Amino acid sequence: MSLLEIKNVDISYGKNLTVKNCSLNLEKGEICSIVGESGSGKTTVIRAVMGLLPGAGRVSAGDITYDGIDLLKLTHKEWRKLRGHDVSMIFQDSGAMMNQTRLIGDSYVEYIMTHEDISRKDAWAKGVEMIERMRLPDGDRVMRSYPFQLSGGQRQRVGIAMGMTYQPKLLLADEPTSALDVTTQAQIVRQFMELRDEYGTSIIIVTHNLGVAAYMGDKIVVMKRGEVVDQGEREYILHQSTNPYTKLLLDAVPTLGGKRYV
Repeated sequence: MSLLEIKNVDISYGKNLTVKNCSLNLEKGEICSIVGESGSGKTTVIRAVMGLLPGAGRVSAGDITYDGIDLLKLTHKEWRKLRGHDVSMIFQDSGAMMNQTRLIGDSYVEYIMTHEDISRKDAWAKGVEMIERMRLPDGDRVMRSYPFQLSGGQRQRVGIAMGMTYQPKLLLADEPTSALDVTTQAQIVRQFMELRDEYGTSIIIVTHNLGVAAYMGDKIVVMKRGEVVDQGEREYILHQSTNPYTKLLLDAVPTLGGKRYV
């Protein structure tokens, strides 16, 4: 059984159909990269998996199954139990998702204490430990900082630390490197790969960067205008696919000395 199965899913906002007949499978320990232009439905798909479609968004057809669980039938209480423990999400700018007027430690401790019966002191220590695991030195200082006092790369590492607190089986990453400089992007990408290797975490990463998609993904899914137009193993997508849109995306990657580094 696949860890995650999205089968013939339609997603609508009100009467407007935005994602049509989307299907993909993710195995345990596998990384799937979803690529495509802005507005193609990439983020909408992973938000549907997480049960976090905004506003009037809803899955209007199809099935989403996680580890044998029908996600579309979960109650609010069941979702609270699943999110954070089994399934976590990292956003494009994790710092922007935090309350700018609260210390990072206060938000992190509240998150931990929501998911387990633990004292504030122990929750703080757990937060410090996770932050330092993500290669941020002096975790206590980070916990005592406000989000705006950290760099983009530091905020992303805090987001990854929070997302990995309970070693989830599935991690959803929504363009986690797009707001970062190239050097920091490379560091964050390597950290994602280490998470998969160390914890066996399955990852779906949404990205515009085909280099990131190719480096990380065991498989690549290509979306256009709310539909999956191509998908397959990395080598197939990069070197064998005949889909014209996939070819167009690959042709858009800059070349250096006549060679395309993707």
